[in-house]
Amino acid sequence: MPPPPQVGVASPISRELAPVKEMTGTIEAVETVSLSPQVSGPVVKVHVADGAEVKVGDPILDIDNRPFVAALARAKAEVARAESQLTLAKLQFERSKRLVDGQVISRQQFDDQQAAVQISDAALAAAKAALVTAELDLSYARITAPIAGRIGRINATVGNQVQGGGPVQPTHITTLVSIDPIYVSFDVDEGTWQQVGPRLRAGANGGSVVPVAVGLMGEQGHPHQGQVVFVDNRIDDTSGAIRLRAKLANPDRSLTPGAFARVRLETGAAKPVILVHERAVLSQLNTRYVLGVKDSGETVFRPVRLGAVVGDLRIVEDGLSVQDRIVVVGLAKVFYPGMSITPVTASMETLEMASPAVDAAQQGPGSAPAAKPEAPATTATTATQEGAKP
Repeated sequence: MPPPPQVGVASPISRELAPVKEMTGTIEAVETVSLSPQVSGPVVKVHVADGAEVKVGDPILDIDNRPFVAALARAKAEVARAESQLTLAKLQFERSKRLVDGQVISRQQFDDQQAAVQISDAALAAAKAALVTAELDLSYARITAPIAGRIGRINATVGNQVQGGGPVQPTHITTLVSIDPIYVSFDVDEGTWQQVGPRLRAGANGGSVVPVAVGLMGEQGHPHQGQVVFVDNRIDDTSGAIRLRAKLANPDRSLTPGAFARVRLETGAAKPVILVHERAVLSQLNTRYVLGVKDSGETVFRPVRLGAVVGDLRIVEDGLSVQDRIVVVGLAKVFYPGMSITPVTASMETLEMASPAVDAAQQGPGSAPAAKPEAPATTATTATQEGAKP
């Protein structure tokens, strides 16, 4: 008769985990700018490529500035002429004050000279305003990045005529979005809001930070960490949910505006839970179970009630204790509950098995096989409440 098969055996893990809610959110840019020219003219140079990352003030596109250079020179000349006219008017006014006292000129001529000074002064102010406008128009001939971020597709190439607004809608050049930090927006249902609303509102207004974890499509778990920074002022009466926004760092540019995200939000205080590896859980019709191991080496059917997923682990809400031992590696070798096995200590988290010789030496001669106890985690971890596997 063949000896009992060697299988990996481990005890469940005990950890402090906080209950969480998982929702679907959308990645959004903190700042979004639609770039359009302020002045009209042909494009003479494009400084960046589609999709390039730019800093504040980086040039993006140049419009032919020669008409604006000429307008600026004309405005400067107008300022000089207005200054000369004002100087002349002031001299004539000073002379007329002496003459009117001697009754050499009439009071009407004196009033005319005084008015000429005021007119020349106003003309100089208008010329200076026109000079400022000309300087602005010249500066608008170069479109620069108002924020740091990533450029979209540029809709104008060299030689194209762009429109700077006015009665005609301005030409849309491109869209610029900030990329670090970045937002994730998501909705919380009214029931969850009633539980955690005050804490979320306080966190968004500068109180204790309310952390969130975010995962993208194709990513394992929720590797991106952030915090709630905005809570809307009303619950949507059509969806029964309230909009929240969290801010996340994005140094590796992996979070792209418009992407869907899985958002995990803590909804309560941490409490002790029992976890087993996903691969240790079996299914029979609608019953989930694990294979327990007796001190005699026989396996036993242990139905369990499962909770949330925590990475590769699964919360067991009922059916196991931390003193139990279950089969975690080599389940295919156990053909039926009650079958005898040769237990070999394994890790519940990594499923790595100790060698039988080392395992026997650790247990001592003549002792019953025992699983090496898992060290309880010292750091609290959050678990996913929704989206858990059945």
